[in-house]
Amino acid sequence: MKSCDNTSVGVVITDRQGRYLMFDRATFPAGTAPAAGHIDDHGSAEDAGRAEVEGELGLTVTGLTRVTGCWRDNPCRRPPGARGTGHDWTIYRATVTGDLAPSARETKNVRWIAPDALQELAERTVAYAQGRVTDAEFEAAPGIEPVWMQWLATIAAIHVSPDELLQVERLTS
Repeated sequence: MKSCDNTSVGVVITDRQGRYLMFDRATFPAGTAPAAGHIDDHGSAEDAGRAEVEGELGLTVTGLTRVTGCWRDNPCRRPPGARGTGHDWTIYRATVTGDLAPSARETKNVRWIAPDALQELAERTVAYAQGRVTDAEFEAAPGIEPVWMQWLATIAAIHVSPDELLQVERLTS
């Protein structure tokens, strides 16, 4: 297995009704999240974002806007890279075209999630961070993938307190 390149991209997709295109990760780490992955040999973060959306969801990106990003100490399933454990993230909002054709290797339960249901998933992740949901329970019925809580809060897709974000952040390092 190749080492982590310490760079990641994530792509938030919404529809005209304001719903978020999300899925449960089929591989580590557990959680519900938008398309994301390492930049690797894709070239730029933009190229990687387009490739991840196509590879994970079968959709073509027609527009890509950077919305946030920074270094996060989150682990991945690869051995640590040159900068240790963590990733320099770039997060985009995207518009897409095409018919959903999810990757069975990387995704489960691909769906459009209304904002109130996304908030419920965020609250499940907070409960997990607070020890009110076990690892097995979270894997069986996940909330938002912990690293995504900060990104979704930053773009005001979810609302959690700073203390709750700190509790969740401890799950990502």
